[in-house]
Amino acid sequence: MISLEASETKIITLITDFGYKDPFVGQMKGVILSINPDVRIVDITHNIASHDIEEAAFVLLESFQYFPEGSIHMVIVDPGVGSKRRALIVSADGHYFIAPDNGLLSYIIKDRAFKAFCLENARYILKKESPTFQGRDVFAPASAWLSKGVPVHDFGNEVIDPVVLDALTTKIDKSRIIGKIVYIDKFGNAITNIKVKAAKIKEVKVKQLILPVVSCYAHSENRPAALINSNGFVEIFIYKNNAAQLLNLKRDDTVEVLVNG
Repeated sequence: MISLEASETKIITLITDFGYKDPFVGQMKGVILSINPDVRIVDITHNIASHDIEEAAFVLLESFQYFPEGSIHMVIVDPGVGSKRRALIVSADGHYFIAPDNGLLSYIIKDRAFKAFCLENARYILKKESPTFQGRDVFAPASAWLSKGVPVHDFGNEVIDPVVLDALTTKIDKSRIIGKIVYIDKFGNAITNIKVKAAKIKEVKVKQLILPVVSCYAHSENRPAALINSNGFVEIFIYKNNAAQLLNLKRDDTVEVLVNG
């Protein structure tokens, strides 16, 4: 059930590609705390690859559900900053999402009921003209004002057509599912966009390799394999090694899962 009321949880999470070398993350936090010093800020990650919208979208999907309802999730990977792309605030699945309208919220809105509004009310924006850092000047203050009780519809006009990428798209027939690698984690495990029960899988194919399916990493000590990870996605790994490097796996590589009809 979607509510148009503001968040009362007072948690703001952050996902960005800013890293920590520059003062960008600290400046955003300063803006948020200046507006609402009682809010709790949680850094999910600031190490998204530069300009990588799909990676950030997947990390958001993997993370937001573990926070209390009413949490505010701010995601800033914004190669179009300063252009005419919209800034959004979205209410979905009991949570709130603040991001540029460039596909970052694709996983959130694709299969969920949602309400989206444009961030355009000057009352809740630090600087109207911000050609390079709207994370600080638009998104951070909006997150803070939302956490103080401003209803989402006060931020601007409703948006009915947010940008949705095709990152979740898979091809399915009775005998197989065709998807792709959408994320490679720090350990070199390659996570796909394919969700299927392990009992239905015959085998997993990637780059001419046929991989067995096991229930945990330690059950395939001597060869590459696949499993269903803790979030339900097919994942390709090499035990205690880097599958992406050793198998030359990359984002967007095709993965085929043969299933029992």
